[in-house]
This record gives sequence, structure tokens and C-alpha cells, in this order.
Amino acid sequence: MTRETNDDPELDPKLDAALSELLAQVDAEPISPRLRELARQLEAALEESRKSRAK
Repeated sequence: MTRETNDDPELDPKLDAALSELLAQVDAEPISPRLRELARQLEAALEESRKSRAK
């Protein structure tokens, strides 16, 4: 898999919604800075995936 091709697997809409909900919960819960950073990385990866699918 390369960045030049769009070989990423489709993200199931239910999974996408669940991950989005989880990320929203991260903002509301007291969690470690490392876990918060991992959540931000996941959020960025999901957003990148959404943008590449919209093309």
C-alpha cells in the first residue's frame, strides 16, 4: 500500500461513528496525556481517510 494509490480499506460507517463518539468522549474524560495524543493521531488519520474517500 502506498500513499499514491487509494488501497485503504473502506471504513464501515458504524465503525466511523463509534470512533468519532470515542474521540468526543476523550475530550470529556480525564485521561493521560499519552492517551489523549494517541486519540488525536487517530482523529487525524480518520480525517485523512475521509478526505481521500471524498476525492
